[in-house]
Amino acid sequence: MPQIYESAPFDTHSQQITQRLVFVGGALTFPGLFLALSGLVRYEMAYYSAIASGVLAAVLLLVIWWMWAGQPAQLEVHADQLVIRRKWWRAIRVPFSQITAITRLPLTVEMRHVRWATNVGVFGYQGVFISKLYGRYQCLASDRDCLVAISRTNGLLLVVSPFQPAVFVAAAREAISAKAP
Repeated sequence: MPQIYESAPFDTHSQQITQRLVFVGGALTFPGLFLALSGLVRYEMAYYSAIASGVLAAVLLLVIWWMWAGQPAQLEVHADQLVIRRKWWRAIRVPFSQITAITRLPLTVEMRHVRWATNVGVFGYQGVFISKLYGRYQCLASDRDCLVAISRTNGLLLVVSPFQPAVFVAAAREAISAKAP
């Protein structure tokens, strides 16, 4: 039976960015909705304006959904592996044989590094980042104050954010040491 640890809730920065993006997405729907309800859509210019605002809103909604789907939901410590479950994307599995170290990162690690790919703040921090201190690392976190680094032998450093980082680190270390020959 795996030990399950919830991902930390969003930090203030992530909440603000997510709320702003969702607000902009909602605001983009207003012109098309106004034109449709007012009956002005029958005019050619209004028709194309309604379509343009609808397409922009749909694209933004798709981007928001994509970022939400990749958000880490929970971390599981199994007998032989660590599993990071996300909302809709596939889970990431890290066998204990690939973990060289697991440690709590200092509070408020600077996340303003050069971003290599994916997402910096909308529904958390997801993707590959580059840091002078840590080099390239993969981040699946939601709170910068609850970061845990997982060093792997065959890949990037993996950074996650369990709700209770100290408890998670202790449980993972215990499971890894129990698995060691």
